[in-house]
Amino acid sequence: MARENHTVVAEFFLSGLTENPEVAIICFPFFLAIYMITCVGNLGMIVLIRIDSRLHTPMYYFLSNLAFVDFCYSSTITPKTLVNFLAVRKAISFGGCVAQLFSFVLTASVECLLLAVMAYDRYVAICNPLLYTAIMTKKLCAQLVGITYLIAFIHALAQTISTFRLSFCASNVINHYFCDIPPLIKLSCSDTYSNEIVLYTFGTFHGIFTSAEIVISYVYIISTILHIRSSEGRRKAFSTCASHLTAVLIFYGTTVFMYVRPISSYSLDRDKVISVFYTVVIPMLNPLIYSLRNKEVKDALMRFSGRLNCQEDQVSKTWDSAPCQFSRCQLDRDEKGNHSFIVKMPEGNDSTITEFILLGLTDRPELQGVLFVVFLILYLITVIGNLGMITLIRVDARLHTPMYFFLSHLAFLDFSYSSAITPKTLINLLVENKAISLSGCAAQMYSFIAFGTTECFLLAVMAYDRYVAICKPLLYTVIMSRQLCLQLLVTSYLCGFGIAMIHTSCAFRLSFCHSNVIKHFFCDVIPLLNISCTDTRVNEIVLFAFCIFNGLFITLEICISYIYIVSAILKIRSSEGRRKAFSTCASHLAVVIMFFGTAVFMYMRPSSDSSPDEDRIVSVFYTVVNPMLNPLIYSLRNKEVKDALKRVLNRKNVFFSLQKDKNALKTTA
Repeated sequence: MARENHTVVAEFFLSGLTENPEVAIICFPFFLAIYMITCVGNLGMIVLIRIDSRLHTPMYYFLSNLAFVDFCYSSTITPKTLVNFLAVRKAISFGGCVAQLFSFVLTASVECLLLAVMAYDRYVAICNPLLYTAIMTKKLCAQLVGITYLIAFIHALAQTISTFRLSFCASNVINHYFCDIPPLIKLSCSDTYSNEIVLYTFGTFHGIFTSAEIVISYVYIISTILHIRSSEGRRKAFSTCASHLTAVLIFYGTTVFMYVRPISSYSLDRDKVISVFYTVVIPMLNPLIYSLRNKEVKDALMRFSGRLNCQEDQVSKTWDSAPCQFSRCQLDRDEKGNHSFIVKMPEGNDSTITEFILLGLTDRPELQGVLFVVFLILYLITVIGNLGMITLIRVDARLHTPMYFFLSHLAFLDFSYSSAITPKTLINLLVENKAISLSGCAAQMYSFIAFGTTECFLLAVMAYDRYVAICKPLLYTVIMSRQLCLQLLVTSYLCGFGIAMIHTSCAFRLSFCHSNVIKHFFCDVIPLLNISCTDTRVNEIVLFAFCIFNGLFITLEICISYIYIVSAILKIRSSEGRRKAFSTCASHLAVVIMFFGTAVFMYMRPSSDSSPDEDRIVSVFYTVVNPMLNPLIYSLRNKEVKDALKRVLNRKNVFFSLQKDKNALKTTA
């Protein structure tokens, strides 16, 4: 284009997420499904809050606005992205680009500020509960929301004017899938110094002001929660802000990384991948977080469903009718069932307890036989698969690489922590006396936490190994030396076994004077805390602190590694090269999603939200199923492992044929 002012630019072209038509067609249904979930989830949340009078509180007033903002800022970007996946000409008019940028900055800024307002609301609710209704009046809530929208409007207007006063004379192709500030600044041929200052100033202001307000609110909230004496009170207090804290961590983690850094450090390919997360995925996750982790929302949804059922059956016009009321009472009795399993014990210290009783998966004899067969088959596959993987890696010289060195230890950990639980579970499915000694319970808990935590760290190490292999292939053997691999492995084991020692010693310093029945099929931390009659505050802090540390540190390391990996793969021009590069980390990524998905659901939530029956089902997946699946994933999805297995089998066939020939010669002689 000729060097002229941006007013001559009639349209821009969006390069999109990928230039490969095959990948674009694959991406289309995924983005469409996510957008549909986003719309249904957020609009459903707004409708639910409006129609249920019990949700007419400040917290849910702000949440309805958050859902509205999520719907709007996803709708600003995703529909155009979906069209561009199928279109050959990915043009957007100059006015359309301005509108998209303004709408995106406006709604994202509103969400940023609204999360800070919601943190203040949680602070008042927990730290000043008696004054909550007096402080958080309807007028104040409306003023806070109005100020949020006003500040965001000014911010969006300043950013949009600042960006579109630039000249775009070199090119009109935006290396992104929507009109965002960094790619437009990169595209400009005029001086962008003032734009960078505006972007960084507003980004820093938003980051520091809102982050400081949220951090200060949560400092007071945590301080207040720790002063609550009863563990039940602490659980209830924390459960009211757990969903908000999760949403804050997800939203701020990506936006701060994206915008609060110098323009020179931007990599547009990597930024496109990050942008997908906060423009498409986060608006879908927020309503799920607030519905799946929030008892009041789930109860409101049940009341709404019950009201619909009553209307359909023409039994009554309201939820408070007799048949529906009976259903609710029946549900409450079912949820409170299991009291008959509690064994009362005389008051005393835990030193008087010599054994615990494991409740197991079920008390129905007809199911125990079926479960025994299923668990035995799963355990045999686990043992054969993992020990077979270790043997295969040791005997095949072509698998003597850092990746397979770590994989052999992953197989060892899967075998070990499954063996810490499954054999005892199999025995308990056949016997009536499901007792486990105090020392046996401690040993089982220690082994499970040690091997499970070590696996967490090892998966992070394997993500780093894949990052070096794909992003720095020429330096791979130099960086991933034998010494470094051993150091990373030993560090993982030390961290895992150290954390297990802390958790086990904290758990078994408690007193168990009310009951010795563990509502689980193995000795885990949470069920033991639930039957303790002493103060579990220290244990809860230790458990949550280590879960937060492990979750943030390990997840952050894995996410950063894969951001660089995906960015490097997208730069590979040939589709065959991209497939080969991605295939080297596809198995690891599948294992990470399965392992962390169940572990985070199990431990990174308030105890008040947990259900013993639900927890037992989830535990089966990550203690029995995951260790079985990992070697299958790495063998069925990995060409090198399959080739190594063929070589070993061929070697054995040759050996047996030679033995037969020798025996035949001896017989003839």
